[in-house]
Amino acid sequence: MKKFLKWYLVSFILSCFLLLGVLFYFGLSFDEVKEYYFDVFSQLIEQWIFWIILTIPFLIYRLVHYLFLSYKNHSKITFLRRSTFSIILPIGLFFSLFNISQWYTKNENFNFQWNSEIENKTSQATDLFVLDYKQRGVHVFGKIDSINIQPLIRNNFEWITYVPFGDQKDYDSPEVNNYRRDSLQELRRDSLWKNKIDIAHAAGFKVFLKPHIWLGSPSDAKWRSDIFPKNEKNWELWKVSYRKFILRYAKIAQQTDVELFCIGTEFTRLAIEKPGFWKNLIQEIRTIYAGKITYAANWHNEYEKITFWDELDFIGIQAYFPLVKNKHPTTKQVSKGWKKYFSSLESIHKKFDKKILFTELGYKSTADSAIEPWGWIDYSSNLYKPVSTETQANCYEAFFQTVWKKEWFAGVHIWQWHTSDKDGGKDNLDFTPRKKPAENMIAKGFGKK
Repeated sequence: MKKFLKWYLVSFILSCFLLLGVLFYFGLSFDEVKEYYFDVFSQLIEQWIFWIILTIPFLIYRLVHYLFLSYKNHSKITFLRRSTFSIILPIGLFFSLFNISQWYTKNENFNFQWNSEIENKTSQATDLFVLDYKQRGVHVFGKIDSINIQPLIRNNFEWITYVPFGDQKDYDSPEVNNYRRDSLQELRRDSLWKNKIDIAHAAGFKVFLKPHIWLGSPSDAKWRSDIFPKNEKNWELWKVSYRKFILRYAKIAQQTDVELFCIGTEFTRLAIEKPGFWKNLIQEIRTIYAGKITYAANWHNEYEKITFWDELDFIGIQAYFPLVKNKHPTTKQVSKGWKKYFSSLESIHKKFDKKILFTELGYKSTADSAIEPWGWIDYSSNLYKPVSTETQANCYEAFFQTVWKKEWFAGVHIWQWHTSDKDGGKDNLDFTPRKKPAENMIAKGFGKK
């Protein structure tokens, strides 16, 4: 037991130094590391997986020690037998099962004909917005520069959506931090966002700045829409905290001439039950920021109940509407699924005389992506969920055939695009359309005049 505790302590100390290295690797200065190190580390030690990982060095040590004693005190046959059963067979079994799962999940047969003729061949984003006033946007994550912005230009995107993350511990916590503690890139100062915005503008893009709140340790399957301080004291603290958070980015938006700013994202309870707070916040933001503003409401049980749409420039909806009940839907089936929502969408448009903007819309490359479009992909999904880039492409084709044409529709901001060249591909299950048929389908839809 003493030996285990020693190894565990050493592993803990090494993890402290490793975190320092990671922070410096992500480009933080020495002063920034001093400022943020303990916040990040406190977030890390709250995760149960961290404490399990610390046992790995001791387990490796025990295995090596066991095999060493086998080699030293027993015959070579005994050593080989123990090595085989403790290392070779488990590794072989693991890789065999993994390869079988990959054959099952990555065996799609979709013959898509890529059309490069509809792509933008120039070095600047198109400006079809001046013709139809529809926003052709995409949420962009990762490093952005003059090179990795080119695929966005090629695919007829005209707006880039940037998402600064704030963090609060749980749905009833009284405080919002100005950054997401488990996203190291977000620890960079305001200059990071200003630089990204300037790069987008230089390439001819318009910018939508859309801060999100991330729950660090949610309980009871709660998420952002459930945020609601548990008493009046905490509500007063939360208001001050969120105001500080959102005004920070409103000032950045004004300083960098951002074209559209989002005052909040998916606060279902707060948006419906605390309209006075949002109306006051909107008025204050308008004294700081001169551009257009919106709020990103959840598609489910929120956008129809919000009473402050008349204070904003667009009715913003996170448009993860369930469209079908079957896997592998055709474009026709998905198109039919949209029709049942048009009455409600048109009604809210007429009531407030505001156009509707889909502040988010995205589909995974899975057969069930039109059933529950909001569902996240986790790492284990790659072991059992079959890829279906055809379903993803059909979803986007149906969107352009139905919603895009509506007079009340102001545009869409696709979720999501990572700038790393390793992102996407035909075997990728996640939301990104990059290097998949959906990429070309979006380019085609956005490129129509």
